[in-house]
Amino acid sequence: MKSRILIMAVCAIGFLFIAQFATALDKIEGPWMWMITESPAGGGGAAVTDDDGIKDATKGKLTEEDVAKEGITDKVLKVKFAENYEWTEGEISAVGGNNINDMLIKIKLGPGGDVNDHCSYSVINAVSKVKKGGVEARVGSDDSVKVWMNGDEVHSNPVNRGAGDFQDTFKVDLNKGDNVFMVKVCERGGGWSMFVGIDAPLEYNLKFKGLPVEPAGKLATQWSAVKSSY
Repeated sequence: MKSRILIMAVCAIGFLFIAQFATALDKIEGPWMWMITESPAGGGGAAVTDDDGIKDATKGKLTEEDVAKEGITDKVLKVKFAENYEWTEGEISAVGGNNINDMLIKIKLGPGGDVNDHCSYSVINAVSKVKKGGVEARVGSDDSVKVWMNGDEVHSNPVNRGAGDFQDTFKVDLNKGDNVFMVKVCERGGGWSMFVGIDAPLEYNLKFKGLPVEPAGKLATQWSAVKSSY
């Protein structure tokens, strides 16, 4: 009897430890800069994970690699996208199975309604006080996902699935100071969601090199000035 109670106690402690570990990593809500690109009808999700949607949407004037390396700069903002979509700031909910779609409606990016067969690109500047390699990061996605850190592809999962939390684990290397972090999620149909976290004490902002702007509230004014210059 005592041994059974002991086993149950150990299992309970183990469960609580796992649960605490699983929820300890905060999801990055923002601020992110967002762009979406259209995929072939009925051919979104896993099928287009490795297609360069940014290159296609800008007729070769900009690539995924360009944005993943530089972040959102003056040069990037000046490139025209299909449908006249513009990079737009938005924060994403840490919960829900359709948080990308909900956020896009809120920031008025895209056609509105239930969007299918599109890829989203979200870019953020992750500021670290120290240089550190092999930092654990996690992502959940509906549907497929690809992730870059400072221009290097660090994770890819060409899958069609639903998501309401973290699903994949991978490693990232952090520079001291600024780090450009970009996530691509390709939607086929149904929900469209993204959950991302990095296991490090980081500050997140949109102050990318090449675009000296004020955080959050003053960004719109700066971008308006940039847009009016071309």
